[in-house]
Amino acid sequence: MLVAFLLRALPFRRRSLRFSADLALVAGLVALFLTPFTIRIFVVPSISMEPTLRVGDVILVDRLPSFFGIAPSDGSIVVFRPPSEVATTDFVKRVVARSGDTFALVDGIAERNGRAIREPYLANPPAYDLAVSGFSLDLNGEPLAGNLASIPPRSQWASGDRVPNGYALVLGDNRNYSDDSHLWGFLKLRGHIVGQAIAVVWPLSHIALFSLE
Repeated sequence: MLVAFLLRALPFRRRSLRFSADLALVAGLVALFLTPFTIRIFVVPSISMEPTLRVGDVILVDRLPSFFGIAPSDGSIVVFRPPSEVATTDFVKRVVARSGDTFALVDGIAERNGRAIREPYLANPPAYDLAVSGFSLDLNGEPLAGNLASIPPRSQWASGDRVPNGYALVLGDNRNYSDDSHLWGFLKLRGHIVGQAIAVVWPLSHIALFSLE
C-alpha cells in the first residue's frame, strides 16, 4: 500500500522509469527461468559437420520450435536423437530435405524440388549418389536395406519420390565422413528433434551465428 501511494505521488516521468525498470526486471527473471528449458548447450562430438562445426565446438540449441512441433527449415542445423538402432547419443547434422520435398544427389550436386542446392559449406563433394525414389532411399542406385534402414511405411508417403510425411533427410557437411541419412535413411521428426543450432559460442575464435529462416 505504501509503495503504491509513493509511486502515485511521484512525477509521471519517474513512475514511467520505475515501471520500465520493473518490467525489465520481470522480463529478465522470466528469461532466466525459461532459458534452461528453451536453450540447450551441445558439444560437437565428431568431424561430420566440418568445416562448419569442429570437434569440441560448443553450440547453443533452440528447443522451442521442436517443443511446439515446428519442423526445422531446409538448410538448418539440428541436434537430434538418431534411430535407436544407429546410436544412443545425440547427433548434429544439416537438414537437406523435408516432408514433401524431392531430393537427389548425383555426381556431387544436390537437387531439392528440381533446383540445385548451393552448398558453400561442404568440406568436399560427396563420393556417393543418393535419391528419394520408389518409396525408399536409394544409395548409389540401390535401395537402403538392412536393420539400420529407416524407411517409413507407405502410409506415410504422399508420393514415392518425395520425403515422407513427418520425416526429413539429414546429412553432415563433411559428407564422406558422416553417419547420417545416406547410411541409415529418413529421420523421424516427432520425438527425435532436440532443437535447432543457433550459434557457436566456444571457442572464441570460432564464434558464429546461424540463420533461423
